[in-house]
Amino acid sequence: MIINQRKTYKFIRLLVHLKLKCMKHLLLIAAIFTGSTLYSQQVISFNKEEKCYFDEKSKPCKPDDAEKAGFINIFTSENFQDTINISKGKLITPPLQWGRNISNNTFGEIVYYKSLKSGFITNLSLNKLLPNHAYELTLNGNPKLVGNDLLPDTVPNLNIEKYYDFLSIVTDSHGEYHAKIGVYLKHGDYHVRFYVKDKDDFKIILYHDYFKFSVK
Repeated sequence: MIINQRKTYKFIRLLVHLKLKCMKHLLLIAAIFTGSTLYSQQVISFNKEEKCYFDEKSKPCKPDDAEKAGFINIFTSENFQDTINISKGKLITPPLQWGRNISNNTFGEIVYYKSLKSGFITNLSLNKLLPNHAYELTLNGNPKLVGNDLLPDTVPNLNIEKYYDFLSIVTDSHGEYHAKIGVYLKHGDYHVRFYVKDKDDFKIILYHDYFKFSVK
């Protein structure tokens, strides 16, 4: 009788151990999923006309250009775990002489790679903008800083200042937008501003002042 009780006790302990071990694995899996970023969109902008969207509705992108194809591989593999090569900055309301304030609660953030081959990759988070509203994302140069001449367009009435409207976006019903974005760019060093502009009047709503990254 005592022997059977001991066997039963050992069996119960074994079951408890297995259950705890299983729970640890389940908690680990849950932590991985809850810690991952939820994106409104994942997209690469190759130029103003050529975009590559990573979602169930879009066809796989298969560019003929080898460097573009390589940038797609970089974009899909980078997961923002390389902390040495990652930086971030807040997006705030600009001075009102060249921008507009939606509300005092409007804010955003860019988390980006400081150096990558073929382009710029960022996690963009926008909050408390107008709901279901269109905005334009822009890199804006400065003729006194590096990277200005690598941007494609000239600011109207400022013949030497360059910019790049690289992506049009639409916020969700809460005025939010969270995306992983790749921007295919010319090789070189960049020291630019990041703008979020209202597509109705192209007023700057949010910006991050001059920051540096390089494209190898």
